[in-house]
Amino acid sequence: MHDEPTGNPPALFDAYPRLAERVPHVSIGDWPTPVTCLPQFGAAHDMAAMYCKREDLAHTECGGNKVRGLEFVLADAKRCGTDTIVTLGAAGSNHVCNTAWHARRFGIDTVAVVVDQPPGEYVRRNILRGLDAGTRYIPANYVTLLPKLIVQLLSSRRGEQVGRSYTLPGGGTSPLACLGHVSAAMELKRQIKQGSLPAPDFLYVALGSLGTAAGLALGCKLAGLDTRIVGVVVSYRWYCTAGRWARLARRTHRLVQRLDPTMPDVRIDKSQLTVIGTALGRGYAHPTPSSAQLARELHETEGIQLDGTYTAKALDGAMSFIRQHRLEDKVHLFWQTFHTGAPSTSPHLPIEGIPPHLRRYFD
Repeated sequence: MHDEPTGNPPALFDAYPRLAERVPHVSIGDWPTPVTCLPQFGAAHDMAAMYCKREDLAHTECGGNKVRGLEFVLADAKRCGTDTIVTLGAAGSNHVCNTAWHARRFGIDTVAVVVDQPPGEYVRRNILRGLDAGTRYIPANYVTLLPKLIVQLLSSRRGEQVGRSYTLPGGGTSPLACLGHVSAAMELKRQIKQGSLPAPDFLYVALGSLGTAAGLALGCKLAGLDTRIVGVVVSYRWYCTAGRWARLARRTHRLVQRLDPTMPDVRIDKSQLTVIGTALGRGYAHPTPSSAQLARELHETEGIQLDGTYTAKALDGAMSFIRQHRLEDKVHLFWQTFHTGAPSTSPHLPIEGIPPHLRRYFD
């Protein structure tokens, strides 16, 4: 069974109480996540004001940006009576790990169709935690990914291999999941009013499956924040476009307007969003020297840990954008999406307990 929640209800429900009656929700995370100033890092780059939203502290054992969306997705899965979530992602996906870890605490199993990715410490940790949560990993490549996913879904309908299934897209991204970060933006507005930080001129976030960025774009609009959201491509350039980002935000807006007709109309256009594609390097999950250097610097000065796939590149793109446009005198907010598993809580499995197609990550 799941642990007792330690945080507060989503800020979204405070702003729109009718949604609390109509949107499925379970409490998982510890809200609000803190905002911290980065004085030493900012000073080293001649910046007047640099802050960080600490989504890595969303849960003491399994945090990161995915927790917010899972509060809505797992509630919907429970409502549907599912006993198995079927999803897809990279082998060391934060999404797969987070979904499996938290779903298990609600008595729900996870089947993940996964593709290879470059190895790394966080990849090994995510795989171990996924296996510890009972995840069944199905190996695939980019040609067989969709067919294998379909096979798993058809098998569940016949009652084979897995039970009553609930399909979750890659990254856990859907309009329902995006509500988590609509709420995060409203939480941010509350923290601004409380004096935790001034209203940011710019907010920087990694662009992977776009769910976090889309929710923030809609949430900032609804909260009346004039903050410019800058997304840094860390996944695939063809996918991480301003147009696709804006469309997902608009789909999320239509969802909440159907559930609560009092929800105001807001305009979300791709021209309002900024996409930075220069920090990706060789591709998804391939670290770059400049992002690794910035990650080391942030850890040494502020004690904040980043990962090479998402957050280090997001910071790299943010700093390049600031330098290029000479924005050092503005207020900047970095959205720390990293899921950090405490070493003391990471499982240890003998190599024999790791499926053969995943063992190469532990060589």
